[in-house]
Amino acid sequence: MKNFFILNILILNLSIYSQPQWIKINSPTNNTLRKIVFTDSLNGWACGLNGTIIHTSDGGQNWNIQNTNTTNPIIDIYFLDNLTGWALNWEVNNPPYGTYLLKTSDGGLNWTSDFFPPEDEYFRAIFFLNEQFGLIGARQTYYTTDGGFSWNISLRDSDMVANFPFYQIKMLNDSLGFACGGVLDNAGIIWKTTNGGRNWKTNAISPDEIFEIYIFDSQNILALSGDPEYRFGVGLIKSSDGGDSWNYEELSINAVCYGIDFRNELEGWSAAGYKFLFTNDRGNSWAEMDVPDSSVVYDVQFVNNQKGFACGQDGVLLKYIPNPNSIQDESATNITNYQLFQNYPNPFNPSTKISWQSPVSGWQSLKIYDVLGNEVATLVNEYREAGRHKVWFDASLLASGVYIYKLTAGAFVSSKKMLLIK
Repeated sequence: MKNFFILNILILNLSIYSQPQWIKINSPTNNTLRKIVFTDSLNGWACGLNGTIIHTSDGGQNWNIQNTNTTNPIIDIYFLDNLTGWALNWEVNNPPYGTYLLKTSDGGLNWTSDFFPPEDEYFRAIFFLNEQFGLIGARQTYYTTDGGFSWNISLRDSDMVANFPFYQIKMLNDSLGFACGGVLDNAGIIWKTTNGGRNWKTNAISPDEIFEIYIFDSQNILALSGDPEYRFGVGLIKSSDGGDSWNYEELSINAVCYGIDFRNELEGWSAAGYKFLFTNDRGNSWAEMDVPDSSVVYDVQFVNNQKGFACGQDGVLLKYIPNPNSIQDESATNITNYQLFQNYPNPFNPSTKISWQSPVSGWQSLKIYDVLGNEVATLVNEYREAGRHKVWFDASLLASGVYIYKLTAGAFVSSKKMLLIK
């Protein structure tokens, strides 16, 4: 019984050690950041209070403050490419009160600002499908087909909550799109358009507002809502028929989910204030993870399978580390076959490097077993791009002896032995 207990402790510790994590990175501001967007693996922007917009051009290693010529809050930001972007700025100090539409054509080095009527209307969401077609929304919604030179008001259906405010707009093409929003303690709503934002159909789904939705494809959409008073659990909201019908399930987690994005088809994350929520099964179930240094996070975005960022209160910036033991090192150039290499060094004490290569992208796992066939650690269990990979295995908690490491990548399975000597 004692040996069984020790083995389970070892398995638990190694499993936790290899889990993905978020680390805090340097931020150029102490102002709260509410939204973060990337256009490619190098260029990203975040916006927030006091007119703050920050930009990275080196994949998040360094961030710089951009001059927006305002100290009012910037509520939303959207970039079409590395040069063309828009942001929503709320004027709260001087008339006319309402929303100013900021625009840049040089990646944010310079921003122009134009008042967006009507007065006293504070727009929360902006989206551009291309340089000509865009939408802006709150309690009213407008669309443009000429790059913003003129705007036309959209129509919503006659549902009694139809004119609750939008928080986010996402278009899949020039016809089909969705928006989400609502009002606290009244209704969380997802709207759908099939004619380019000219008309919107209302679906009241949850008791609290919905800040962001994730669209897998034209049929499968997912969202999370939450009660800030913690009287109810997070609402898991899903549609598998293109938003014609919705399923609502209350989770046993208390949080308010502000931002949501998926790293791959299975792994998704939600920025939920003092915690992250994460899923490994395409959003069917969710678990909680603390935010580093008791930070508060409001938005999250994944640039690709290996890189993600989150932003939040007091200018916090976080970077996603998919596996603390893992190093993604080479692309698939000239790789034509699967191969699992011998670990090095071998024998080892207490750590060793395990390398392998894959000619195609896909789900891959690398597990460690003792000589009796018991699994003692999972080092990799995730989607990996084609290429050469390596991972460090720390066996400081294991006893001396022979261990077996096994790689599974698609139909390819390979195992090798290694010797731990202490």
